[in-house]
Order: sequence, then structure tokens, then C-alpha cells
Amino acid sequence: MRKLTLILLALILIGCAQQKVEVKLNATNITPDKIMGLNKFVCLTGEDALRFVKMMHVGEIRFVKDIAMMHYLNVTDPYSRYVTVWVTVYPNSSVAREEADRMAKSMVKFGWKDVRIKNIDGLSVYYVKPPGRNVTHYFWCNDGYVIYMIPHNMTKNEIYEFIMKITK
Repeated sequence: MRKLTLILLALILIGCAQQKVEVKLNATNITPDKIMGLNKFVCLTGEDALRFVKMMHVGEIRFVKDIAMMHYLNVTDPYSRYVTVWVTVYPNSSVAREEADRMAKSMVKFGWKDVRIKNIDGLSVYYVKPPGRNVTHYFWCNDGYVIYMIPHNMTKNEIYEFIMKITK
């Protein structure tokens, strides 16, 4: 009886080890919970986040699998640096790259000035100033998602460090 129990247990363990476990990639778990002393706070996810983004866009939003809006901030000093971040998940890296490039072209088409691209430690990052604003926005793709960020009260070096840390 004991031998039969051990055989059954071994078969169950082998079966479990062979099962493929799928981890759902969603927009909120792509980025770290804390970066450079700033804590992540998720504001909007899924359909709510997509509706919010659509209100701010003129162009078509396509191929979105998931989306989230988050803030990274210092909870003990709300007047210090902080970052607003959108993460959009696409079906694959090719679609993410195409959509980031299409967004850059659309910004130019709709009057955004100085849409440029910069290589930051091997990562191609777009940066742009919206019309009538003095804050630079940044966006780039990594794997099957696009990150769009608006930093506040940060130096260029801190911005570049944040970009690298949120991308890893």
C-alpha cells in the first residue's frame, strides 16, 4: 500500500512538473513596485485606463491587450520628484515598435514640436514637448509593451536612470 501511494505521488509530481503554467502579462506587473525611492501607485487599469487615454488622443488606438496608468512618488514628501507612467501591452514586440513609431508620427501630424529620438544605454527613447507645455514627455517600447512617462522635478540624469530602471 505504501509503495502504491509513493508511485501515485511520483506520477502526480511528474504531471505537475510537465504542465505549462501561463503567467498573464498585464500592464501593472511589468514595472517594479519601487524605483529610486519612489513607490508605484496604480491609478487606472484595463478598460477604465483605455477610456481615459482615448479622451486625450486624436488618433486611433489599436491592438491594445492591456493598459495601466500609474504614478511613482515619494509618500513622505509629496512635493518632491514624481513620475506619471502609462504602460500599454501589445500582442508582440513588432506591434509595440510599430505603435510607438506611429504615435511619434501622429504627434508631429497633430502639431507637437520637437519629436526626437535618443539612444539611452541601447534603448531608443522618443522625447517630445506637448504644444503649450514646458514638460518633456518620454516614450519607448520594450518587448511587447510601450512605456510613456512624464517626469516632474527630475534632472536629466535622474530621468535617464528612471527610464533604465523601469525598463528592466
